[in-house]
Amino acid sequence: MEDRFDARLRAIPPAALHALLRRLAGIESFRGWWDGTQKPPDQVLRRIREDVTAASSAASARIAGGGPAAAEAGYAEALRTVFEGHAAMAPGERQVLALHASVFRGVASARHPAGRYKTAAAPAGIERRWVTEPVALRPPGPLLVPAQMQALTAWLASRIGGPEFHPLLVAAAYLLEFLAIRPFAEGNGRVSRLVTNLLLLREGHAYIPYGSLEGAIAARWEEYYLALRRSQASRNLPRPDISPWLLAFLDAVAAQQREVRDALRRLPHERRLSGNQLAVLAIAARDGEVTNRRAASDLSLPRETAKQTLGRLVALGALRRLGAGRATRYRLP
Repeated sequence: MEDRFDARLRAIPPAALHALLRRLAGIESFRGWWDGTQKPPDQVLRRIREDVTAASSAASARIAGGGPAAAEAGYAEALRTVFEGHAAMAPGERQVLALHASVFRGVASARHPAGRYKTAAAPAGIERRWVTEPVALRPPGPLLVPAQMQALTAWLASRIGGPEFHPLLVAAAYLLEFLAIRPFAEGNGRVSRLVTNLLLLREGHAYIPYGSLEGAIAARWEEYYLALRRSQASRNLPRPDISPWLLAFLDAVAAQQREVRDALRRLPHERRLSGNQLAVLAIAARDGEVTNRRAASDLSLPRETAKQTLGRLVALGALRRLGAGRATRYRLP
């Protein structure tokens, strides 16, 4: 089976290969820009990351056609885990199952347990829909899922850091097959999007938490889905062509990168905090909170200047205000 996965990437048509290389060059150029550009303060980045988490969870729910609010909340929590702990999260089967469990822990049923591959036939309505699909697009039965996921995961581990294929193409090929297997009774799309974030972060795309990949996918969902299905139908042919999916996947990543760049451009002042603002943030980090009196005293500032500095940091989201009047104090978000 590993040879079959390799063959799909080796069989990319020349015309599509040129288009893929252009996209990969642009994506890598942005990654270099991100690594070298001046970043906003950590407090501002945290706020952006939380905004992205909320937007991504909502976009993922829209793509999935809604669903229980608990699943959306579970997705947000799983995404935070990926953003914060990706370095220790090897993308193997255990991690895939853990992500599914995190999303559906509050909504799973006995028929569709959280964190387990499907173990029974799909509900009648879904079965009828699958029967009407072309054979190439029908998912394997429950008994075949564990072996197919094991083979797919082994291929990912052997290729993602190897010299033959670009890591993003390996990630895209993995996701194509994952979404063809549909290993879970529900939530395959949600888990695939979490795994996408995880794979990109582990391959050094550190900007991922600051733009919504799910939002980029939702904005072009029809073309994204059609490219997926077209490539799935072709993937097991003697001369497979999965380039439509590879191009759609890279286009979504590039769209997310544009969102990240635009977000930073909308925050010109946040990237150049004054010395007083940085000093106030340092006091808040050291003491757990800061007051107007403490800022004025420690920094030898007029009370009005300290008040303006604190107000600006609140407006930027770098501090949050608690209390009122003389009891007003400020803490990091």
